[in-house]
Order: sequence, then structure tokens, then C-alpha cells
Amino acid sequence: MRVRQIIAAAMTGAAAVAIAAAPAQADRGDSKAACNKGEICFQWIYDNFSTSSYQRHFWYNDSNHGDDYWSNIPDLYPAFVIKDDAEGLWNRDTTCAVTIYDLANYATPYTTFPRDFRAAISPRNNSHKRCA
Repeated sequence: MRVRQIIAAAMTGAAAVAIAAAPAQADRGDSKAACNKGEICFQWIYDNFSTSSYQRHFWYNDSNHGDDYWSNIPDLYPAFVIKDDAEGLWNRDTTCAVTIYDLANYATPYTTFPRDFRAAISPRNNSHKRCA
């Protein structure tokens, strides 16, 4: 009986480690180059989203832009994070406004942008929340 308890405890511990080690799915919107309906899109150098380079798309909230990288980067440049570098925003969320925060973990709200907002923004963007 004692051996079964030890084996059961070991299996439970192994399962917990396997679950904890599984990588989290990163929110990348629909993973297409264009900013599509329903997405919250950031652009590094704002050009009214006429190009697909240096964009990052989301469906949901993100508490830390410090671990999110730009998409569609030309080969000459290394990957770098979007934190404090976005100069454009297109809120294509179909339901909500999006609030951009100056700090990670939704601290110090910068401003809230309505649905269908597309324009240049201040590059202060460490996190964002939809429907805030």
C-alpha cells in the first residue's frame, strides 16, 4: 500500500512538472501580416498601416510588452521587443476600446483609444487592456 502511495505521488508530481513546462501560447492575433478585424495592432514606425513590416497584433490583453517581439522584420535587423517603441495603433477590436498603459501590469494608464481608432501614438506602451 505504501509503495502505491509513493508511486502515485511521484506520478502526480511528474504531471505537474510537465504541465508547468508547457510553453504558453503567445497572442499573435490571427498571425496574418495585415491588421484584420478584431485585432489590436501596434506599428513601430507609423505609416497608417500601409506596410506590414514591424507590426504586432493581439486579440486580448497583454500585461507586459517587454516579452513581445515585432513581426515581419527584414533580415537585416535583429528581433526586438515592442515595449516603448510603438508609434502607431489601430484598434480593430469589434467590441471595445483599448487602454494603453505606461508601465507593465496595467500600471499608470496612458490613454484609452476607441474602436476603429488608427493613428500615431506616443511610444509609451508597456501593456494594454481591452474593455478596461
